[in-house]
Amino acid sequence: MMRLDAPELGFEATLDECIGGVTRDSEFKAKMEAARPELLQAGRSYLSAGSVGQLYTITPVDTATNVDPIVIGALVKSELINLYEYYFRNAEKASRATYDKLLNSAQEQCPFCGGIGTPRNLDHFLPKMHFPQFSILPQNLVPSCRDCNMDGKATSFATRAEDQLIQPYIDHDRFFTVQWIYADCVLDSTNLPTSIRYYTEPPDEWDGVHKDRVRKHFDEFELAKRYSVKAAQLLKTILAQMLDLEDLGLSRLTICATVLKPGIQNAPFINHWQRGMFQALQKYFQ
Repeated sequence: MMRLDAPELGFEATLDECIGGVTRDSEFKAKMEAARPELLQAGRSYLSAGSVGQLYTITPVDTATNVDPIVIGALVKSELINLYEYYFRNAEKASRATYDKLLNSAQEQCPFCGGIGTPRNLDHFLPKMHFPQFSILPQNLVPSCRDCNMDGKATSFATRAEDQLIQPYIDHDRFFTVQWIYADCVLDSTNLPTSIRYYTEPPDEWDGVHKDRVRKHFDEFELAKRYSVKAAQLLKTILAQMLDLEDLGLSRLTICATVLKPGIQNAPFINHWQRGMFQALQKYFQ
């Protein structure tokens, strides 16, 4: 939805930072050091799969017969979860600075909902309860607002290609550089816009899986509703300005060029609610 820059610190450095923070549990530290090569390989596999939309192919931890199974090396699920809780985000550990950098990298704009919400924590794109080997993988830690984390993403994960949500760090550029969210004006009985309706319209040349993925993302994070609410905060003012300019004798073509075109061109990113709203008003006024 919104592209995030690659984390400043890679997995290897983050892992070493966390291992260095283990000072009172020599047995756990030895297990971490022994499993380090396997963890790094798992991280590379994650990045490779994510870059082609195939994170859904990574098998979750099987807890059917053991609630705390061995996941990688000699490390069990609970130890890898504790790695995140006690040695990564713990305010007393050096790695907390890395946590804060990841959180602040979104510049207070949640990438899942297109910046509507403000990130309050890091969401595990592949949930750590099911994929604990990625509990401190930087590219798996996405700054997320509360609504997206609780209502949209939560602890779910895809098991089919078409259900894979957009991964902000490593997914294909098509999802971030091509427009697939559009909008129309909803008119009242006097033919004036009263609200903006958002919808998905991925390019015809995209394959079915890519089209399904953006629709899934749009629906899971309730972007139709949330975008419409944001547009409503500005619609009345913009419409009044346009009608006043028309009353002053300006042509609709001029109004579109001076008011709406800049709004479209200066939207923060291509699938932002602002771009859709100004495009909808442009269609209405032309």
